[in-house]
Formats: sequence, C-alpha cells, structure tokens
Amino acid sequence: MMKGTLLHEYEIMQNPALGAIAMWAFSQGFLSRQSENMRLLTLWHLVSVLPLVYQETSRKMILKRREASGLRSILDRDTKNSIAQNEVVFDINSRLRAMEDRTFRSLNIAIACKLISLEDGYFTSSLSFKLPKNISIETRDILKAASKLGFWAGGMSDFEYLTVLGVEPLKWTFQY
Repeated sequence: MMKGTLLHEYEIMQNPALGAIAMWAFSQGFLSRQSENMRLLTLWHLVSVLPLVYQETSRKMILKRREASGLRSILDRDTKNSIAQNEVVFDINSRLRAMEDRTFRSLNIAIACKLISLEDGYFTSSLSFKLPKNISIETRDILKAASKLGFWAGGMSDFEYLTVLGVEPLKWTFQY
C-alpha cells in the first residue's frame, strides 16, 4: 500500500484530466508561435507531452531552461555531472509506448471538454490557457513544463522536433 507523497504523486500521474490540461497548455504554447511560422499541431506533438512532463527528470530539465533557450538546450551536457542531460530524453520511445493509453484518454478528455479541437486532421485550441491557482507544486510544474515545451515545439519543424527528441514512429494496433 502506498502512503503519503508517493500515493499523491501516483494519483496525479494517473489523472487523465491533468493530462488533458497539460495537452491544452502545450497547445497554447505551440499556437502562440503561430505568427512566426504556420506550423500545424499534430498528433505526434501531443503524444510527446505526457512522457516528457510527467517524468520528473525531463520535466526539471525543461523547467530549468529559459524559454528563449529552446528545446535543444535540454540536450546540452551538464559539466557538473558525468551523465548527459539527455539520457532521459533518449528513452522517450519506451515512455511513449508505456503512456499510450493514458495519453489517448487525456486527449479524448481535452477534445470532449473543448480544450483542444480537431480540424482537418490537425489540432487547435481557441481557449486561452491560464495556470490555475491553488494547485500543488508538482501539478503547477507539469503545466508550466507543458506550456514551455509547446512554445519550443511551435518554433520547430515537425521533423526537427521529433528528431531532437529521438522519437521513432509508433505502431498503433487497432482491434476491430
């Protein structure tokens, strides 16, 4: 049986509504860059959100970088450590697969609640995201990291974003 902080963290990460809000925060960050370039928000972008912002090490790497630094900054080696900062990011593919069901539950909630909409095969959001008040520090950090990650992604081509993360195409299986 889990107790205290561990149980609280587990409950947060299992909450598909939090995932939906994180995707909304990501989409708003992404779309805020739309005037700079006409990038379209794809499913590939959205499936990357939870594996990066729910994992503590990658979330901290995102949060400690300035927004102007860009996504590539999380790949820089930290000279204080002997381990590259990006080792967690390079495990993104196994985390994408492990979080696939949770990601799609969260995306369904985001669409059902009209936080994100699907138009012509791409995602958009017309509701402005504002960080909620009176939330736990961990939840706040997840949402801030999602927004920053979206801002970075919005300034990159799809290919560049997925390549920097080391994402391999997922092979979804559909059962009829």
